[in-house]
Amino acid sequence: MTIKRRKFIQNLGLAVPMLASPFNPILAKEMSFSNIMPPNVDSQSFTTNFKKLNERVWIGSSFWAVPMEDWEIKNNRLEFSGVEKQSRLHILTHVLGENQGDFQFSGNLGLLEDKGKKGDVGFSVGIKDNTDPNSVKAACYFGKGVSVGVNLKGEIYIDKKREALPGGFDFENVSLQLKGHNNGGETELELKATDGAGKSISLKNTFKGSLDGLVALENKGSEKGESTFWWGDIEFFGSKVQYKPDNSFGPILWAMYTLSQGNLKLTAQLPPVGVKDAQKVELQFLRNGKWIKEDKVQIDPVSFTSVFSIADWNASEDVKYRLRYSLDKERHTYEGVIREEPLDRPLTFGGLTCQHAMGFPYRPLVENLDKSNPDILYFSGDQLYEGNGGYPIKRQPEDKAILNYLGKWYMFGWAFGDVLRNRPSICTPDDHDVYQGNLWGEGGEGITFEEWDKVRDAHGGLVQTPNFVNVVNKTQCGHMPEAYDQAPMKSNISTWYTHLVYGKVSFAIVSDRLFKSGPEMVRAGEGRIDHLTAPAKPGELESDHLNFMGQRQLDFLNDWVADWKGANMKVLLSQTLFSNVGTHHGPEKEFLFGDLDSGGWPKSKRDKVVETIRKACAFHINGDQHLPFMVQYSINEPRDGGWTFCTPAISTGYPRWGQPDSVNVPFTDRPEHGLPNTGCYRDGFGNDNYIYAVGNPTDDFEEEFDRYQKAQKKASGYGIVTFDTKERTIKMEAIRFLANLDIESEKNSYPGWPLTIQQTDNDGRRPIGYLPKLEVESANQVLKIIKEDTKELVHAMRIKGNTYTPSVYELGKYTLIIGEGATEKAISGIEITIDPKKTISV
Repeated sequence: MTIKRRKFIQNLGLAVPMLASPFNPILAKEMSFSNIMPPNVDSQSFTTNFKKLNERVWIGSSFWAVPMEDWEIKNNRLEFSGVEKQSRLHILTHVLGENQGDFQFSGNLGLLEDKGKKGDVGFSVGIKDNTDPNSVKAACYFGKGVSVGVNLKGEIYIDKKREALPGGFDFENVSLQLKGHNNGGETELELKATDGAGKSISLKNTFKGSLDGLVALENKGSEKGESTFWWGDIEFFGSKVQYKPDNSFGPILWAMYTLSQGNLKLTAQLPPVGVKDAQKVELQFLRNGKWIKEDKVQIDPVSFTSVFSIADWNASEDVKYRLRYSLDKERHTYEGVIREEPLDRPLTFGGLTCQHAMGFPYRPLVENLDKSNPDILYFSGDQLYEGNGGYPIKRQPEDKAILNYLGKWYMFGWAFGDVLRNRPSICTPDDHDVYQGNLWGEGGEGITFEEWDKVRDAHGGLVQTPNFVNVVNKTQCGHMPEAYDQAPMKSNISTWYTHLVYGKVSFAIVSDRLFKSGPEMVRAGEGRIDHLTAPAKPGELESDHLNFMGQRQLDFLNDWVADWKGANMKVLLSQTLFSNVGTHHGPEKEFLFGDLDSGGWPKSKRDKVVETIRKACAFHINGDQHLPFMVQYSINEPRDGGWTFCTPAISTGYPRWGQPDSVNVPFTDRPEHGLPNTGCYRDGFGNDNYIYAVGNPTDDFEEEFDRYQKAQKKASGYGIVTFDTKERTIKMEAIRFLANLDIESEKNSYPGWPLTIQQTDNDGRRPIGYLPKLEVESANQVLKIIKEDTKELVHAMRIKGNTYTPSVYELGKYTLIIGEGATEKAISGIEITIDPKKTISV
């Protein structure tokens, strides 16, 4: 694959104030502990008095809390109210460098809630991640440091060294002071604890090495639900302390935007600011060298987003934008670029899915994505998993559950914010985004926690509250074009399926989960009734009452296939592929005849969707399966459908394999490359799937301790699709997690990739005959073919050039509609001809 960075990225030269933005403006440069800055007395000192801050959950741009929702500025202090064994509030902007020197870290604290004389409180210093030691983001979630502090068992401790506190030590008001000295070979720590009555004790311990990395406030115990503490103020300074303003995160965390047919929508994502903080965000554009205010929008008090909509956007050039927000008497800005729409060259599309946090912050992948430089991004679902961040989900109460979601959602923006700020992006939620392992939405049906507990993820409907689900929809989809049908679903859940045109490609963006029926509608039993451990009985998975995508979305697709305004090619975007191609599941690599958590059933309803998009030669892009696949669909006979690209997971959690050869599944039509597990196979739902390529994980990934190496072995990565809208070709590439895109190598991709197909390959039907050749005066006209006796749309596309020979699949008379709007012309009564020279001139 040839990678070329476009000139506009080289020449933008955005000026982003260092304190205002957490990222370098364009390139995906990871925040790090390296690049030592010149010594500066002010920059080496960090102090915070929490009394001076407004009450809010989010502490400030210099901090990052894990879990976020468990730390709060309240009652003129910082309070921790969580139950996790270890929770930390990291200081981002001041770190311990690798240099020799001294530092001091001190603070005042007290007991908030005594839960049985159990609980540790103090600092953690030298926090670094083993896999990505230079990453601040990785350190916050995976970093290990030296814990120092006091506990309610009556001990002072530095790591494993402990001594008894003075008798009657009072935890109502405690001062902790940690001093450190590094002489090059080792670091000596001394911790002093003093209570309100003046009782004091000191403890020393020595460690090899420089003890560099983050520092944090820490609430730590040996089990969940131990005592909690508050903090009054903290101070951190010394010659070993380095100031890293680029490490800050917020208060404008990141932005996402779409551009479609002259309509620009942009979402600014903020953290949970307080009610006394500013409640509006301003958007500006750089016009003729000056920043011009476009709008100022209220922050939604639940999702903490500000959504901007601008009509009549001129997409013929790059335009810089700036978001502004004032907090704690300081003005913060966040800058990016609304790209020139690529209308005169191929469109490069980045497909991403499934972000299990074991690969967070996915640095090698993000850096490669920046090198691939896609024009538009698609995150197809599972932007988070329930365990992301190293702490579990909170399902209730609703307000805590929403904050819990936001804390995990922010990990997505922290990882990908830099590549999002300068290109349009599409983002759609899937099951894990709404805290379900599988999702059969039943049209938005709500289910109680008690009902859900009986069958768990085999239950149809959504278990989280409608307000929770709507926050997910707003944060992830708020920047997308307005929903096609904005009428809410059951339980008043919002819709987001929509249509976007960009770079002469028309995208239909749908949910293949929200209207789908659950397996309990057709299968009784307990446990994983969604897993077919034996072949399905005839007719078991079919019923007139079952939904696949829902009538509302099917109506949308029927309109979409006929609407070619501004587009030369069409693409369907959904969460998962419409077949079952994975054969083995889970850590035990269990073989399944079928997985109901796929788009392969109910077959009759699935076929209807594939038939619909086939009319427009629409290509299909999806994710979810944790396996990269290139597949051609079948409906009535092998390979009579269109093609789909299931992109690799960004970071695979639950493993799957596509290895039908290992279980003796019959196949035909193996591709010329001869790779195993490819060819035409029939899945457990009766679908014939032509598998051109699959990227399987290795079987030894559990032996790997390096998180990035494990992601590579578990078949993680991303997809690149190039749409040549002039030549009407589609090129698919699957990039590995640890690819080295600075060199040309087959190791960068999976076996079988890249593959280039023609637009018309997305209709695999064998014609019964041809209508007369069309010769049109104006090139590239829209053509619709309608069967006259049924009024059914048979085919719709923008023809390439001035001639086109229409295919039809049944005998009968057809109406040809050529052109758009005022130029549209209909020709009726056209039949199959056996004369290859017969033409119709328009």
